[in-house]
Amino acid sequence: MRRSLEVLSGLLIEQKGVLESMLELSLEERRVIISGEASMLEGIIRQELRELSKLGAIEKKRTALHGELGDELGLSGEEITVSAIAGLVEPDERDELKKLQAELTALIKQHTEVNMENRELIKAHIEYSESVLDLMVDSEDPLNNFYGGDGKATQDRKKSTGFFDGHA
Repeated sequence: MRRSLEVLSGLLIEQKGVLESMLELSLEERRVIISGEASMLEGIIRQELRELSKLGAIEKKRTALHGELGDELGLSGEEITVSAIAGLVEPDERDELKKLQAELTALIKQHTEVNMENRELIKAHIEYSESVLDLMVDSEDPLNNFYGGDGKATQDRKKSTGFFDGHA
């Protein structure tokens, strides 16, 4: 069982490394979003997908190992968690697992927060772009711009005097 616990610790350390890399990519993504360097986003997203693939492969190995550890420790199904395993092993092994679990939990929390901020920044950029576009084409009422209340195209719709339509 000691060998299985060493493998589990190794997999958790690998996951931690990938999560740290993903966090760095998310922080770089935030910097790119704020600076308006949209052309760089594609490369960052590609790197994130590679890291996500690595994380999935490690998780698959870890899940398989949990089954083995569950058999060795008398746990089954959803009972097989790092916390449950840590509760049934020697103190030095328990301390290592708890430390890794705390580090992973903190990384996941931080990564989640950065991704939520990135999502809000992107949303704000999109709303700003839509507002600028509306100002440029002077859409009188975006919901009824081409259609009347009866759902038919309006014949007497006021011509737009937006920047492009009025000056082009």
